[in-house]
Amino acid sequence: MSKVADKNNVVVLTSPFKPKLVQYKHSIRFDDIDDAQSDALMLFNDAAKRLQPKILMREMFIDTHTTVDGLPSVTIGDVQFVGKALKALDDVHRVIGYVATCGNEMESYDIDSLDMLASYWLDMVKTQALGAARRYMLEYCKDKMGITKPLSLNPGSGNVDIWPIEQMQGLFKLLGGADQIGVELTESSLMVPNKSIAGMFFASATTDYESCAYCERKNCPNRRVPFKKVL
Repeated sequence: MSKVADKNNVVVLTSPFKPKLVQYKHSIRFDDIDDAQSDALMLFNDAAKRLQPKILMREMFIDTHTTVDGLPSVTIGDVQFVGKALKALDDVHRVIGYVATCGNEMESYDIDSLDMLASYWLDMVKTQALGAARRYMLEYCKDKMGITKPLSLNPGSGNVDIWPIEQMQGLFKLLGGADQIGVELTESSLMVPNKSIAGMFFASATTDYESCAYCERKNCPNRRVPFKKVL
């Protein structure tokens, strides 16, 4: 583990990562790509050597709780967030803002020289890398930040009024410098690399909120809890 902390309570971590070949082969249906297996294995080995999952976290404190046009709202510093999801923070004062990523080491990889399915194969390794980063981040929250059961809010998870993805811009402003871990936020509030996540962890005695419970994406491979229709 490498760790960097500064006076703004920002922590930067690099997660250990050793992708599982068996899981990779299963996810890309390796046995069905007879004519491209050598390409698939080369890509896996290159990604395993290069990818370095990373995490950036910042401890922050909520200044005000209010409502805007009937929707829950919180203000942290000079950034105001609005959305149904923010109701989960009613009894919360401290949050841990975060960005976790698979790592950007494969973004310039010559994917076009391989089989046409190579982009999908790479995403499967990057998904494993992001999973490693998320698990590492959760353990760090429990061990170092005193949050034994971290709950998570994520802009863009669920319907637009739950917590609009555009508010990712405010979150990145508060975190200040996700480029430290190689993550860029586009004007449309999408993250690059694509296998990156961002949000806020918190602890609560009154809710068990999980943002993916309100996401309508069917058959999501990363779903952690069953879907709920209303918030």
